[in-house]
Amino acid sequence: MEREERQKNVTIAEVARAAGVSSATVSYVLSGRTDIKVAEATREKVLSVCRELGYQKGTGRGRTAKGVTIDDIAREAGVSTATVSYIVNGRTDVKIGEETRRKVLQICNLRQYTPSSVARQLAGKKSGLVGICMPESGCALQNAHYYVLLSALQSALREAGYGVLLLNAGEEGRPKEMPEGILCIDLTQEEFYSLKESCFIPIVAVGMIVDDPLFFKAFVDHAALIAAAKERLRCKTLTYAAYPYRNAPYLDDLRAAMNGDTLFLVHSLSELQEYVRAHPEEHYLFADRALAEACAPLLDAKQYCSAVYGEGEEGICLSLREMAEHAVKMLESAIFREEDAPHTFRLAPKI
Repeated sequence: MEREERQKNVTIAEVARAAGVSSATVSYVLSGRTDIKVAEATREKVLSVCRELGYQKGTGRGRTAKGVTIDDIAREAGVSTATVSYIVNGRTDVKIGEETRRKVLQICNLRQYTPSSVARQLAGKKSGLVGICMPESGCALQNAHYYVLLSALQSALREAGYGVLLLNAGEEGRPKEMPEGILCIDLTQEEFYSLKESCFIPIVAVGMIVDDPLFFKAFVDHAALIAAAKERLRCKTLTYAAYPYRNAPYLDDLRAAMNGDTLFLVHSLSELQEYVRAHPEEHYLFADRALAEACAPLLDAKQYCSAVYGEGEEGICLSLREMAEHAVKMLESAIFREEDAPHTFRLAPKI
């Protein structure tokens, strides 16, 4: 009885942790993928761990979310309950548009409604690709700021065995080559939901916030960042020079964290330098090293510090590598429908 219960509860994520590999690698091994290079020793280790834990392909995925009904799925998808029934039961004698079919299956997948039948219909050749959707700012320094996070996400994805497909924010329609999931950077709410409605695949918000507990998200803990800066500068108040993030909930989170401090949104270096000249007595926290260097000649060294994104640099260290790795794990949790996994990761400074 104990053995049976163990088999029932073992997930791909648990196998991955025990084997010391990514969930994607476990999936590739169990699916017999030959188009992805997996070392023979790694393959044997994964299979050995599966035997040891009593994992059987398909177990752990047959749960139906408590309280979710066919009416809930129909209401969220904007279709009739009959349409949902036809789709999840694989009826081919009823004409249903492909977009409607994919939308219903995606909602069933996310809500864990009849996942066993849904999983069969979602199964098929996997691309091995993950998309990264990043906007373009009118401020060159903000684009460079985005690129640092983009590079961290690319490295984390490649280490997890995924190829990377770059997507443009606001681009109409679905990508020509459909990825297994998408990581988004600083999209507006409208852009995020437009992407969700056009692709129907797992999406994780990175460096932004989505006002929906269903989605996974990873972002900087602004309150912790500002507290660390005040401790470093030994001050009670400061001015935070940050970029004008496009994602409104993320910007709201930043404003809420200021708690009486001053927020200066940087649209251009000249505007920032003019502000610093007019307020030379204030203490400053800069969003990155580039902004700090531009204002350094105007301030005493003890008056300012900046957020930095690499180990060993002088400043308030935010490990984008850590956030990128969490974002990739979240995406795998979404792909494999591990809804019990934490949906929010806040990146705090390393003290």
